[in-house]
Order: sequence, then structure tokens, then C-alpha cells
Amino acid sequence: MSEGQGKKIIIVGTDETTYQFAFLSMLKLKVAKILFYQLPSLEENKIRDLQFASSFSLASSFAIANAKDFLSTDLLIITAQEERKSDESDNDYIRRNISLIRKVIKKAMANGFSGLILIATEPTDMFTYLVWKFSGLPKEKIVGLGTYIDSILFRQLLSKKLSVSSRDVNAFIVGGSSKDSKVTTWSRSNIGGNPILSLMMDKKNHFNQNDRINIETILSERDLFSRETNSYFTNVSALVKLTQLIFTDEKALVTLMHLVDIEDLVNIPLSLPVLLGKEGIIKISELGFSDSEKKELLKVARETRDYLDWIEKG
Repeated sequence: MSEGQGKKIIIVGTDETTYQFAFLSMLKLKVAKILFYQLPSLEENKIRDLQFASSFSLASSFAIANAKDFLSTDLLIITAQEERKSDESDNDYIRRNISLIRKVIKKAMANGFSGLILIATEPTDMFTYLVWKFSGLPKEKIVGLGTYIDSILFRQLLSKKLSVSSRDVNAFIVGGSSKDSKVTTWSRSNIGGNPILSLMMDKKNHFNQNDRINIETILSERDLFSRETNSYFTNVSALVKLTQLIFTDEKALVTLMHLVDIEDLVNIPLSLPVLLGKEGIIKISELGFSDSEKKELLKVARETRDYLDWIEKG
């Protein structure tokens, strides 16, 4: 059986990520049904194009979702964002997006949805938390894209510098959605089980403190979700890979946004490594960070909690 055989996805969005995800899923996952949530800016001509394209593969079907489809949907993917007005403040823009997501989740739950939710709408920390609040679903069923892409980039940079396969690199970026809230976990990064920090001590590896600084600079400057950057191919590839991991029940260790308890803070959305399977989060990985990394992560958690308090007060 192929990865997506018999599976149904509803995707909520209208940007290029939405249509490219549907097309790539048809080719790679062979999902049975990919349905588009009806939004005012949905481009039905693109859906018709996808419908015709599917006749070549005979694997997937495409349509606009109706309310009854939520009951049998396995995965709800949210990429939607309102188009920003030229004179709109950050606060007003965020509120309009919250209203949009609330309407989507309310409709899904009113029609019996009980599947998994994958959130790519930024900021994914805030929306992962709000989708959990709006839906009432178990928090294990709700994940955001979080620092998944950042962690992949981190591994690629280490792989290139040390001339090893990225499959042999274990390295994670954790924390929040904004680039200032992401923490590079050098203390638990390793190549084939050998800690990166110990490799820096051996001159034969040609990896030193300057290399570490250069990598951190690249990571901090690569803002995949800035208003000036449209990383459609990157986002689509990440979403398709995560969908594949869910449908194959691979139980892969990936860095995703989810709700965690940290010290005195409860249900804080943070991106941390989890085991991902067909039922969502199977287990939260117990990674022991260094004292400085723990301090950074706790700072992010407290700032996130303050922001969520502000959001919830309206």
C-alpha cells in the first residue's frame, strides 16, 4: 500500500503553498482525496487544472470540501493567511488571522472532525496554541511546522562542513517561531554519535569556533517566513515530508511546534523534538540541554506566555 492510499486531506489556504502541496502529494503520496477549504480567494481554475492532471496518475482526486467531509478527514493542514492591507497594523493583522482560523476550526469541529492538524500559518507557536484552544482536541493531535525547516538546514550546514551524510547528523533548532526565539542546541548535536563540541577540540576535523559562529550567522539570517521571502518550495517539501511521516507511521524524531510544560509554565507552544506517527505525537523526546540552552528556552517560553496572555485578553 502506498503512503497515502485511502487517506483524505483538507487543506486550508489560497497561496502557492496550497496548490503546490496538492500537486506534489498527488505525485509522491498518492493521497486518495485532497480537498480545498472554501475561502473567498480560492482559485478554482487551479483546482480544475489539478483535477485534469490527476487523470494522468489515477491516484488522487481533488475537490472543494463541504461540511460533511470533515467527519472522514485524516489530516487538516492550515496554511491560510489573510492578505495584508497596506495601512494595517501588526495587531489588527494578527487579529484578522485569528478570526479566520477560529472560523475554520469551529466549522471542522461542528462537523465531527477528529483527525490530526498540521499548522503552517505563521506564527506557528501562537496558532498551534489557539487551534488547541478552539478545537478541544488532545494536544498530541495538533502540531505546527515550528523549527522543522531550521533543523534540516542546521544539519545540512554541519553535513557540508564536516563532509558527512546529513543522515548521520543529529542536530536541532528549538524554541519559538520568530528568528529571535530560536535556540541552536549545540550541546546535543552529534555526528554518528560523536558530539559536535568534542569534534571542535580536534584540529584534524577542521571545525572550530569560527565555523560555529558562521553557521549560527547563516541560521539567524535565513528568515524563511519574512514578508519579503516566499519560500513556497521549501514549505511544500516540509509539509509533504511530514504528511508522509504521519501516514506511514514512521515514528520519526522531528522538531515540531507543540504544547509542553516547562518549569512553572503549562501548555506553552514550543518547537522541540517529538516522535511523530499516525496518531500524532507519540512521545516528546527527553533531550538534556546545556544550562545556557535551558535558560534561553525558558526565556522564550516566558515571552511566549506573556504574548498569549495579551492575545487571550483580546
